[in-house]
Amino acid sequence: MKSFNPDEFRNHFRCFSTSETLGIYLDNAATTQIPDEVLQALASYYSSGRSNVHRSSYPLANKLTQQFEQARTIVAQWLNGSARGVIWTSGTTDGLNRLADGLRGHFKSEQTILVSALEHHANLVPWQQLCVKDNLTLRIIPTTETGDIDYAAYQQLLQIHNVAVVCCCHVSNSLGVCNDVQEITRLAHQHGALAIIDGAQAVAHLDIDLQLIDCDAYLFSGHKVYAPTGIGAIVGQTHFLEQLQPCRFGGEMVKKVTYQDATFRELPYRLEPGTPNIDGVLALSAAIRFLSAHQEGKQAYEQQLLAYCESQLHQIKELTILAHPKHRCGVISFVVNHVHPFDIADWLNNQQISVRCGFHCAMPITEQWAHQGSLRISLAAYNTFYEIDQFIESLKQAIDINL
Repeated sequence: MKSFNPDEFRNHFRCFSTSETLGIYLDNAATTQIPDEVLQALASYYSSGRSNVHRSSYPLANKLTQQFEQARTIVAQWLNGSARGVIWTSGTTDGLNRLADGLRGHFKSEQTILVSALEHHANLVPWQQLCVKDNLTLRIIPTTETGDIDYAAYQQLLQIHNVAVVCCCHVSNSLGVCNDVQEITRLAHQHGALAIIDGAQAVAHLDIDLQLIDCDAYLFSGHKVYAPTGIGAIVGQTHFLEQLQPCRFGGEMVKKVTYQDATFRELPYRLEPGTPNIDGVLALSAAIRFLSAHQEGKQAYEQQLLAYCESQLHQIKELTILAHPKHRCGVISFVVNHVHPFDIADWLNNQQISVRCGFHCAMPITEQWAHQGSLRISLAAYNTFYEIDQFIESLKQAIDINL
């Protein structure tokens, strides 16, 4: 296997050499930086002349429409899904809301929706609202003392209740727990339930095969995977997506419109009203091509970097790492005993080291482990062992000052 070169990978990100404020960036679970190849795709769209897609037949529109639809194919091939099942969104939050809204009236009253305890608010609140509106019951799949999904409890919930949907993250943004989404999906389908997987924290780190996972819908955001904000996708099985009611309406999605009625087009267009985020789609396509070209050895490097960081944190006696899952991916959250996480973060900020502190838009699970919130570091392939050493040294200084 070819050895991954983090320095060569990092050289594609001009922000690390031009920014005076970026410093050591360890908040990649929130958003990643953008490589030159993606910046070039954005610049090309705007500097070479832009148009809308699908709506016109002149050469520029035809060219951009072809590139736009090719991006759908690139996403599908990357995740081993169906291009017809790729629905553009503004991100994972938007996609999950669209799914919950599209399933309004689809289930029988008093059926159950299962949501794992690990979820980001985006994969919790939309399902809460669907339950309120449609008289469904929301139940939580608990975790074990390691932070992993409690699979025995999950199976019991499936057996006891009439479950309509199971919603679960592939990787927890708060604790870094990597879930067995193939098994979670298999069990859901075994009991006649849909399986919705939030892949926002997984796509930048793992090799995803949707044919193996077999979930009904898998969602991700571009800004987690070296693309701009404001673009993402639902990658779903077409037989599931065809069941969704359109919940947003406008041009492009319609087949025929009268003053009294409208009929809608086939997938994927029936779920994509209005002018799409064309530059975002083209930039996401460029990001995936970039990532695919640097995939060999990258996952192993990231795991080595993560393991090294965790081992260094373990040596600090004043510190407690939250959760010890069987498989950790991308994220480590921790607290410094008797010190508020914001005080530690403030010191690190002054050293130009960017980490996240708080509840990470996952308040229920974070509060279970740390009632004042936690500090979170999240790594990308452009991070280095040297940066981890600098972070650890600054963290020790912050602890000495605050204790």
